[in-house]
Amino acid sequence: MQKQLQELTNSLVKLFTVHRKCVLQQSQACGLYVGQPQVLEYIRSHPGCTQNEIANALGVSPASIAFSTKRLQASGILMKQVNNLDMRRNRLYVTTDGIEALDKFENKFSELNERIFEGFSEEELRQLENFTTRVTENLEKIMKEE
Repeated sequence: MQKQLQELTNSLVKLFTVHRKCVLQQSQACGLYVGQPQVLEYIRSHPGCTQNEIANALGVSPASIAFSTKRLQASGILMKQVNNLDMRRNRLYVTTDGIEALDKFENKFSELNERIFEGFSEEELRQLENFTTRVTENLEKIMKEE
């Protein structure tokens, strides 16, 4: 049983690694880096938000958001405006180029999802979702114990 569990764990690690590489490829084809589509989507849904709001919503460090937004701004995908009420805070907005890049990424990501699950029946997809949910819940329990 232990060998089977190790093989299954190795299979999941390989799945996540290959998936991450595919997402990286899709992101780069749209002129984006990993993590940037989520940042852009948040800003598009919350125009005028701050870097701290994004960091809190996405569960990442403010420093990582600062790095991403600086890179996005340099590429013309994101616009920062100084908040007149608090000069220390910038308000963030996605530019037209950013919306185009994000739309392109979302289309590519949808196509990727369709290709990933090609040949699976609806029942198989439901089962896979149930299995992965259970694995995730088990991992979350372990994290809470530590």
